[in-house]
Amino acid sequence: MTKRIYMLIAVAASIFMLAGCQSSQLLSYSGAPIESRDEKEAPEETEETSAPESEAPEVLPSQEAEGEYSDAYNAYPRRETMMTVDGMNINWDELFYWYIYDVSNLEAYFGEITDWDAPCGLDNSMTNREYVMQNAIDTIKQYSSLQIKAKDMGIKLNEVDKVMLEANWQQNVINYGNGDEQAFIDYMATVYLSKAVYNKVNEVSALYQRVFEEMYGLEGEKLDQQTISEQGNKLGYMRAKHILLSTVDYTNTKLPAKQIAAKKARAEAILSELSAIKDPLEREARMNQLIISDGEDPGTAYYTDGYTFLSGRMTETFEKTVQRLGEYELSTIVETEYGYHIIMRLPLAADTVVEQLSQTEFWTLRQIIAQEEFTTLTEGWAGEVEIEFTEAYNNMDLAAVFSKAKASDNGNGSDR
Repeated sequence: MTKRIYMLIAVAASIFMLAGCQSSQLLSYSGAPIESRDEKEAPEETEETSAPESEAPEVLPSQEAEGEYSDAYNAYPRRETMMTVDGMNINWDELFYWYIYDVSNLEAYFGEITDWDAPCGLDNSMTNREYVMQNAIDTIKQYSSLQIKAKDMGIKLNEVDKVMLEANWQQNVINYGNGDEQAFIDYMATVYLSKAVYNKVNEVSALYQRVFEEMYGLEGEKLDQQTISEQGNKLGYMRAKHILLSTVDYTNTKLPAKQIAAKKARAEAILSELSAIKDPLEREARMNQLIISDGEDPGTAYYTDGYTFLSGRMTETFEKTVQRLGEYELSTIVETEYGYHIIMRLPLAADTVVEQLSQTEFWTLRQIIAQEEFTTLTEGWAGEVEIEFTEAYNNMDLAAVFSKAKASDNGNGSDR
């Protein structure tokens, strides 16, 4: 029904996508696979019937990265400071971690980058060089500002977080090191991920959740209905219920004309009955009964409080009808390729389901608005931090770093 909203900084990058043949995934703090930042979801077919930086040990000096981008990774010592963010050091291993996601992604789509100053295939307003470098800076700002804000608020990881982080680490040791911790660390080195960066990603993920809960509650329960309605309306959310009398069978084949006529007659009778009820709450209550007795949209079993949606998520006819209606107002009989609809627009409600993810998982409007507000806040925090670049960063040529021949000739792969 709507694009799932992902945490901006939680579980922010993937290692499996750097080694194309791999399908297994490192687990994040939450127990879910670590996913890439700015990952774009494939378009969904939708219609009303659709259902503190770690002090952990670094990769050992003897461990060289092996793989397609190993010479680039070995261009600088892992602990070479490339910049500071409000006084916090950002080292090469972390900066490269964010570089490699975009580089590998670009090259997967468009082939090897041979011209770093050519327009970027994913954003032609920037060059390849600008795209990769700016994305990394933006992400580093987001991570660092969250750490700074959590410290200002006196928020730290709790004991449950620490237990979960350790359990997550041990599970990955089993999955990727056959129970041998050093083997797992060695494995991470082959995909350009140090333990320090691994820990930071997961610890900031946990901090993100702690800060969110402090401000909004676990599920956004600290937001009141008025705020949710105001913000939902600003974002363009609409809510409606409908009774569908279907004129097609389960294969989308038109029903016989006689059955269609009977459906039309029943729709007219329902509309007449509902229109005669003047009290809006009584009208909605009766509509709820008729949805159960007569409605043929299987989606209403999940979206029991109606559909809450953004423009472009429903069929055009359905959406335009809802846009024209006032709250609790009924439509006339609306015909679509699915059949005859009687639609009632409703005010936004905090705990209505916006997207059903599975039988037991869903996003409510309350959760979405809380995440939207928090995203706006975190973006603001990121814009407030001060970055100072080191000489190493200022002298860096990204094209040279990712040139295998030049990186190899530099011979910088030994003291890591």
